[in-house]
Amino acid sequence: MLKTEISRTTKYRRIQKAKKLGCSVEQLCDGRGHNHKASGSDHYRWNKGRIVNEDGYTKVRVGIGHPLADSIGYAYEHLVVWCAAGNSRPGKGELIHHKNEDKSDNRYENLELTTRKAHNQHHNREKQRGEDGRFFTGRLLHGAKHNEFPGGAQ
Repeated sequence: MLKTEISRTTKYRRIQKAKKLGCSVEQLCDGRGHNHKASGSDHYRWNKGRIVNEDGYTKVRVGIGHPLADSIGYAYEHLVVWCAAGNSRPGKGELIHHKNEDKSDNRYENLELTTRKAHNQHHNREKQRGEDGRFFTGRLLHGAKHNEFPGGAQ
């Protein structure tokens, strides 16, 4: 049997499915026409075009053609707010800092442009260090007097 040919059983099943959905077999085969899947704002997981990534930053739907968009059409909300206020996109070695440390608070008043070095220094001052000068991760090794190294490496 050629790859383009289908078995009689498969053809019968497609005809039965098309009858059940109220469309033609051609519409059923190419996945269009019967429109039985909810998408966009009709989908049960729609959150007003917002996604919160694993680091806690909010991404908003801006469309694939937007200059700040990723491959699926979402951009970080704080970058969109920053650029919409007339500022240029942060360059290499720069980033947008949330003044009140709340990554979901993307008001323009809460955002400031800073260098990566100054940002790291700001946050490193807040971290606790051990006797040896290393940062605590909050996890103790089994039977050890000191905390685990960041990332689990030693």
